[in-house]
Amino acid sequence: MDNLGLPLGAVARRLREAGLLLTTSGSQDVTVSGVCQDSRLVTPGDLFLAWKGSEHDAHEFLPRAAEAGAVAAVVERLAPGLPLAQLQVTDGRLAAALAADTVFGSPWRDLFLVGVTGTNGKTTSAVLARHLLQRKGPARALGTLGLVEESGSVRPGSEGLTTPGPVQVCSWLREMADDGVEYATVEVSSHALDQRRMDGVGMDAAVFTNLTRDHLDYHPDLESYRSAKARLLDLLKPGGWAVVNQDEKAWLDLPLPRGRTLFFGFGEGSGIVARGVDLTPTGSRLHLVAGAEEAEVRLPLLGRFNVENALAAAGVARVAGLGLAEIAEGLSSAPQIPGRLERVVDAPFPVIIDFAHTPDALERVLQTLRPLVEGRLLVLFGAGGDRDRGKRPRMGAVVARLADLAFVTSDNPRTEDPEAIIEDILRGMGTAPRLRIPDRREAIAAALREGRPGDLVLLAGKGHETYQTVGRERHSFVERTIVLDLVGGGEGRVGA
Repeated sequence: MDNLGLPLGAVARRLREAGLLLTTSGSQDVTVSGVCQDSRLVTPGDLFLAWKGSEHDAHEFLPRAAEAGAVAAVVERLAPGLPLAQLQVTDGRLAAALAADTVFGSPWRDLFLVGVTGTNGKTTSAVLARHLLQRKGPARALGTLGLVEESGSVRPGSEGLTTPGPVQVCSWLREMADDGVEYATVEVSSHALDQRRMDGVGMDAAVFTNLTRDHLDYHPDLESYRSAKARLLDLLKPGGWAVVNQDEKAWLDLPLPRGRTLFFGFGEGSGIVARGVDLTPTGSRLHLVAGAEEAEVRLPLLGRFNVENALAAAGVARVAGLGLAEIAEGLSSAPQIPGRLERVVDAPFPVIIDFAHTPDALERVLQTLRPLVEGRLLVLFGAGGDRDRGKRPRMGAVVARLADLAFVTSDNPRTEDPEAIIEDILRGMGTAPRLRIPDRREAIAAALREGRPGDLVLLAGKGHETYQTVGRERHSFVERTIVLDLVGGGEGRVGA
């Protein structure tokens, strides 16, 4: 950040009003010119944010932050003897979100901001909503793919967590507002909501896609997971809207805002309804209905679940003021979402990559592809290490039921033994045909050797990711590039 010259007292006042400020230490007569939560990135004049996390305690890095030029810090416990003004708070995570927002000048006030949560469909719904909102004004999307700019392309180097930390979120929102962006969509994960990363931000719309088992390595149970998602409602601005999947029963008893909830779905009673859905090998044809209005859509994305994602995006566009005809036209020109049923090669047989890494997501994708395959459906998949082990046999069972041949391999093994992860998966597969190949690159090569005309090969789990995490290190791993290299340096016809 450039020199903003914000008095530390403005931050203290915001934290005091939120009931978080316990006490102060050191001279409070300082001006902060930036904010940072990583001591390695501190620049002179910064406000450093420290809290005790699950893996690291940022208080240990206060001396480093002071040495790098930080002039103040928000802390959960005071650190005597440092040349830092300190604001001691009861909840460092929440205080960090509020402090970052204060330093950056609450840029969300200048944006029509949309938060999207749910187990599956967040990325596609957020990117499709951005695509539609671009018809009203400059729009960007922030999430798993990175920062999707007005052109629809992803800014290089912006890839990262589904929801970045509070400083990065506020920094990007500030940049958007300064660049004249008017609309923004943000994927909001259950981790981010539980860890209060977004609590300094106000939303104009909160989107709820669906809820299935995921992240139970972090959340104690499914109800805790759902409750974390539900916190998105707390971030709505006065007058903000909830855009809710009516076909997902998990959301129906949430405290949705009266008169400001738009349901979408396939059944009657929704504010946005899909009727006459015809699923084809190239996408879907449907009628989009809102009250007495109706418009035809030719959605160039595969599968019923992408119709659901399109409905979520249509709901966002509707509450933002777009007409139904314009929404239908926008959906009919929807972009391919990287790593979401992305067709990499067409010949000698289709090869598709998809991010599906939960039992529900795998089932949706396989049910979508099954009717499109004349020959065999070959599925390559694994499961992430250091994550919910309970979903692994369920993923195996889904593939065993819906695929003709499975290649069970690694995803991101992290610090777990890849062989042990595969054993967990195989417990759900019974006697279903499968090959066990822990090295993912070797497994991809084996799947491509096995395929023949009429077959379809699905590589599931990595999608848009450009790396594989082994141990605590990330190694370059771009499946699209690997496939093209293996079929002969790109000699296969690249899909649209």
